[in-house]
Amino acid sequence: MKKILAFSIVLFAFAAGAFAQSSSATATATAVIYAPITLTQAADMSFGNIIADADGGTVVLVPAGTRTLNGLLSTPLPGTVTAASFNVSGNINTTYAITLPATHDISNGVQTMTVNAFTSDPTPTGLLNGSGTQTLNVGATLNVGANQAAGTYTNAAGFTVTVNYN
Repeated sequence: MKKILAFSIVLFAFAAGAFAQSSSATATATAVIYAPITLTQAADMSFGNIIADADGGTVVLVPAGTRTLNGLLSTPLPGTVTAASFNVSGNINTTYAITLPATHDISNGVQTMTVNAFTSDPTPTGLLNGSGTQTLNVGATLNVGANQAAGTYTNAAGFTVTVNYN
């Protein structure tokens, strides 16, 4: 009886082991590291030379670098008119979002003018080319007050443009 019992236990253990099979598989882990997106300033914004008048007005500078005077004397004056320009670089063929400032004040130390209605080309997103680069041009509207004082208006702190991968 003891032999039958011992044989049954061995047989049961063997049978249980035969049904307790295991299976395994492997997987790989992958990560893609993008080059960080960078934005570098290439040209400052310049609305050029303007003649103020008793009513004031606006100067609309488009990203292509041309301006329109509204309510101001349109007499051509020598001087440079330039949209701001930035170089964007990062991962090839990748889109990015562009964030422009709402307003920016410039001053001659006595009076202030507000720059607003910023626009860009491209807008509102850009696409990095096969080399991972693109030029971003920015224009805006300068609000010239009535009888705006003569002088050079600027803001050394500058305005901030931000780009982020989509």
